[in-house]
Amino acid sequence: MTKVSIIVPFHNVEQYISQCIESLIHQTLQDIEIICIDDASDDNSVEIVKNYMNNDSRIKLLHTGSMSGQSYARNMGLEIAKGEYVGFVDSDDWVEPDMYEKMYKRAFPEQTDITMCMAKLYDDKEGTTYTDDYYSLKSLETMGNKIFNANDTKDAILNINVVLWNKIYKRTFLQINKAKFANGYIYEDLLFFFETYIKAEKINILWEYMYYYRQNRKFSTMQNSDKKVYDRIPMVEETYKVLQNASFFAEKKPEIVSWIVDDIFHRYTVLEDKYYEEYYKRMQEFFRKIDATLTQEDKEILAKSYCNDEFQNVVERTYYGFWNFLIEKYKTSNKRIKAAEHKCNLDILAIKEYLEEYKKEAAEDKKSAIDWWENHYNEEIKRQEDDFHSRMVTQEYALKSWQAESVRQATEKLKADYEWKLEDLKRHYEESLQNQKYYYENNFLLVKIVLKCCKKYNALKNRVKKIFKKN
Repeated sequence: MTKVSIIVPFHNVEQYISQCIESLIHQTLQDIEIICIDDASDDNSVEIVKNYMNNDSRIKLLHTGSMSGQSYARNMGLEIAKGEYVGFVDSDDWVEPDMYEKMYKRAFPEQTDITMCMAKLYDDKEGTTYTDDYYSLKSLETMGNKIFNANDTKDAILNINVVLWNKIYKRTFLQINKAKFANGYIYEDLLFFFETYIKAEKINILWEYMYYYRQNRKFSTMQNSDKKVYDRIPMVEETYKVLQNASFFAEKKPEIVSWIVDDIFHRYTVLEDKYYEEYYKRMQEFFRKIDATLTQEDKEILAKSYCNDEFQNVVERTYYGFWNFLIEKYKTSNKRIKAAEHKCNLDILAIKEYLEEYKKEAAEDKKSAIDWWENHYNEEIKRQEDDFHSRMVTQEYALKSWQAESVRQATEKLKADYEWKLEDLKRHYEESLQNQKYYYENNFLLVKIVLKCCKKYNALKNRVKKIFKKN
């Protein structure tokens, strides 16, 4: 049975692939398979691998068909791997002849999910080999020869070497956890490491230098001063989601956030100037998502961290305002001076030139800023229009209410005036009727008196006549 499957993706590495394969075919552990995946090479890399295949049946060759990236190639290798354990080797690196024998003997008796070893670095430009704490696994030295898991190393987890090639993984462990690489991205090893490390129940270390990692190679995927470094943000964001599932996340949250901020911000310092602004936008969007999840206690702890200034200023400032902060902070400080040299590429004169270009609206790298301000202006105008409309609606409602009240009051007044006039007319009418009645009643009485007088006169007259007749 195959003990270890070794997956080697490659693209245009004709200068290095022979050294890599030579170190694998001469392993003291014979029960291995070497799965080479060609990612659309257009140099002699494929022919070199085929020549080795003709002499060693353990070598398999796959082709991606088109330039698909290391993640896709590694996933292809995982699909056909048959070994009890799986290892990964970069095509420009090489390993010690007994690496996989010693790694397997360290892993198999305990049936570990992950076994790690130490690595040396090789400077391709200088032709020198050296070591450092990160690749020597210094952060885990307290584990010694013990079997451990992620929770046992929670205090060191952010300093552990996340690369793939200094580790072997139990294949059934990868299958059970459906471990795959994120297609289409570089820095895929970061996410893969944490997804597997947190789930692993058994981890141990071979405390020997077994792997040689080549640095400063021309055209290496790790020479990421261009926009490929954008991939770091989604990979770290997904890693943050994975860490949220860890049992120690709540305890280590501010520390994890500090590590993330430092990691993302460091990549900013190695970019070419023309990629600064777009990376800043993506970095700011991610940092604001994190900021929204922080409790007051988290913020108080984070405020004491070495990268809190960077975090808060990215969250709060515009791109141009952020550069002003960097220049002010690092022009006199020795703190993280190496990164500061990159951060201060835009000195005061460059800032003035940027401002002049902004005023003239002429430079391409200012167009996005102008568009942003125009959008901001339009948003503000819309907000003011909405506010004005709202106030107008309120005032219109108030005016209508006032008008309705005025009409009601005027109607009431007219009604009262009309009723008063009716009462006045009625009073005058009644007085007139009373006067006429009085007049006619008085006249009728006078007529009665006159008639009575006439009757008395006639009676007296008749009596006088009678008297005269008698006489």
